[in-house]
Amino acid sequence: MKWLKTTESTDFNVNLHRFILYNFETNLLMVKFMLKKISLKTKLLVPTIGLLAILIIFGTIIIVSVYSKMVTLSELEDKITLSNLISNVIHSQQKERGLSSGYITYGDDTFKTELLLQRKKSDVSIHELLNYLETTSIYVKKPNVKLLEILRDKIDNNKIESQMAIKKYSALNSELLTTIVDIAKNSHVPIITQNILAYCNLLYLKENAGVQRASGVVLLSGKSNKKNMIKFSSLIILQEQNEMMFFNYASSKIYTKYDDMKNSNIFKKVKDIENEIENLHGLKSSVNPKYWYDTMTKKLDLLDSVGKFIKKDTTNKIKLELQNAQKIFGFVIILVIVSFGIFIFLLIAFVRLATEEQRLRVVMDKYVISSITNTKGLILDVSEAFCAISGYEKNQLVGKNHNIVRHEDMSSDIYKDLWSKIPKGESWSGKVKNKRKDGSSYWVYANIEPLYNKKGKIEAYISIRLDITENELLIQKIKEEEQKNKVQEKLMQQQHRLAQMGEMINMIAHQWRQPLSAITAATGALTIKAKLNKLENKTAIDLAEKIKDFSMQLSATIDDFRNFFKSNKVKRKTDFEQLYNSVFRIVESSLESKKIKITTKITAIEEFKTYDNELKQVLLNLIKNSEDALIEKNIENRYINIKIDKKTFIISDNAGGISNDIVDKIFEPYFSTKLKKDGTGLGLYMSKLIVEEHCKGMLSVKNSEDGAVFKIIIGEDND
Repeated sequence: MKWLKTTESTDFNVNLHRFILYNFETNLLMVKFMLKKISLKTKLLVPTIGLLAILIIFGTIIIVSVYSKMVTLSELEDKITLSNLISNVIHSQQKERGLSSGYITYGDDTFKTELLLQRKKSDVSIHELLNYLETTSIYVKKPNVKLLEILRDKIDNNKIESQMAIKKYSALNSELLTTIVDIAKNSHVPIITQNILAYCNLLYLKENAGVQRASGVVLLSGKSNKKNMIKFSSLIILQEQNEMMFFNYASSKIYTKYDDMKNSNIFKKVKDIENEIENLHGLKSSVNPKYWYDTMTKKLDLLDSVGKFIKKDTTNKIKLELQNAQKIFGFVIILVIVSFGIFIFLLIAFVRLATEEQRLRVVMDKYVISSITNTKGLILDVSEAFCAISGYEKNQLVGKNHNIVRHEDMSSDIYKDLWSKIPKGESWSGKVKNKRKDGSSYWVYANIEPLYNKKGKIEAYISIRLDITENELLIQKIKEEEQKNKVQEKLMQQQHRLAQMGEMINMIAHQWRQPLSAITAATGALTIKAKLNKLENKTAIDLAEKIKDFSMQLSATIDDFRNFFKSNKVKRKTDFEQLYNSVFRIVESSLESKKIKITTKITAIEEFKTYDNELKQVLLNLIKNSEDALIEKNIENRYINIKIDKKTFIISDNAGGISNDIVDKIFEPYFSTKLKKDGTGLGLYMSKLIVEEHCKGMLSVKNSEDGAVFKIIIGEDND
């Protein structure tokens, strides 16, 4: 069925829409004015009559709208047919462009015979388009046949270069593509517009591929320049952009069709030749230009098959939309009549909704802790849940100041902040401790919002609360447990420090033996020589200097001991080399006496901020553990290896490692691996606590072939 196609009919529809809407708005204003003067009985009658009138008006609007849609769909169906014919012309001229570029470039019969045949096919497509334009009222710009003939003449007489010929053909195709895009702009049915836009982007993709086909024929001759090579690469990028735009509009069915087509071997062959062309750099390729042309033609034919699929799908959708519009048009009068029944149904539904709303209000009143106060804080209304949690009756709260439930523990600053915000129209939320009627306390999370009157002024405040008493009690209990844990941790740390001090005293005593023996020997020599009157000045001075050196050594040992256990809770800049050297001076003598070789490898040094004395205790503990393990297991050729790499410290030994049964337990408090059971079981526990909790790092252990490997990594937060 053909519907009206004149622009006058479209203008009539628009004006009719405006007229109906104008009358609707005018009548609505009149009804509002009359409502002020009529009785209650009439007020109930007029809305019903008015609603019926509105339904009739809306019915008329629907009739006009559906009619306009059918006219539009009918026109769009003709335009799709027209775009199909235009597409055929573009496809023919694309092939002609590619063959022409080959003919101009190579000048032999490789392309000439096929070019002449293609020109005839192009003429047939153009002729079909021109004939259709004679029979339709749709106005579009006709193909420029004269320019095409002039272009062909120049090609036949070798009066035009290949790149210029490609440009001329592209200009002709561009005009035709613009026509199809204009058709898409005139579509107002979303599902059809989407198909047309996908089709347009596919045509641009196909057009750029066609230009690429023609340019590739020229480039394969080896006569190309850098500009043409850049243009060839840009055409590939343009196709990718066109493809992305195509995907944006393509339906899942069209996308599947395209994806199936793209998986064909042709696209891979094209990509391989493209890569070879882009790497020519002015050289002649081994790829036959006719092979390139034929391969690209197959790709374009596949793209054309997708285009035909889209056109067929679009035509089917237009027919379906047209059928649906006709059905709507046929049933619209019945719909207007049925609307009255719908009105009754909506009225019943409204009554039910009002009942449900009332039920919800009862539920909210029972379970939601809420209150409403005036601008001075006097209670206007409270929910049943508010009464339940506060212990007051409703009549005991209404008219009273909200301070009736205020708890004395709450800071006045909180209420100052509250009253500084809500009068300005801002909301306030926070935790509040309240007092029940019996004097007990409870916690709520309150949110207070202003309520406005019709003039936009604040007339009251509403507060919604959530009972968080159990949460607050739980938080308080957790804090108490944390405090207990801190005390326990402090006691364990003190116990650990005392154990380390004992070990330090033993090491210091060991370090003092040699200097003390030397001092004793020196003073003995002085005494004997003095008694024999053989004490020379030089001998006395030398022995005095030795005694001085040994005394300074003893003093340095005391300083190391004092600094090692000095209380320091300020983070300082240091590095693992400094920390290790400080510890090594203390343990060096003990390790030498037990024939333990210690080697140090430093890859890189990086400073970090940490509690240096605490970290020294960790290093000392790890070295002493290795020393004890080597002695307990009576290892020959004992050694300890130290590795330092920026913020990483690794200590390993050849004591055989830690049993797999207990390796996961060694960092637990009071767990000891020492055979004599003379350890406190706190060394490794405190070490892990210091590294991971205090220094924000990581302490781990694993077994190697020779023994245990402990690793300390200081975190990035310590920069």
